[in-house]
Amino acid sequence: MYNVSTKGGVTLQKQNSKETAKLFKSGNSFGIRLTKKDVERMHLQSGDEFKKIVSPDGRSVTFKKEEPVSNEMLQKIKKTFDKNKELMERLNDE
Repeated sequence: MYNVSTKGGVTLQKQNSKETAKLFKSGNSFGIRLTKKDVERMHLQSGDEFKKIVSPDGRSVTFKKEEPVSNEMLQKIKKTFDKNKELMERLNDE
C-alpha cells in the first residue's frame, strides 16, 4: 500500500521509505509517475486497478491495488448463488 500526501508536493510512502513524485497532467486527468523500481516492487502491470481513499482533510490519498478474484472463488460464488437462487432473487428485489 502506498500513501500519497499532497502537502508540499507529492510523497509516496511505503513502510519506512519516502520518495517524491511529481503530479502531471494528461488530457483532462492528472497522474503520478511511479519509478520502474516501484512497479517491480509492487508487481504492477499496465491496467491494474486501485482503490483510492482520500483523507477527510483532503491532504493525503491512499491507493490500494485491487486483487482480481480467482476463478476458483468465482465458481464457489456461482455455486452458492445457484444453490440459493430463490433467496438471492428475493434479496435482489428489496
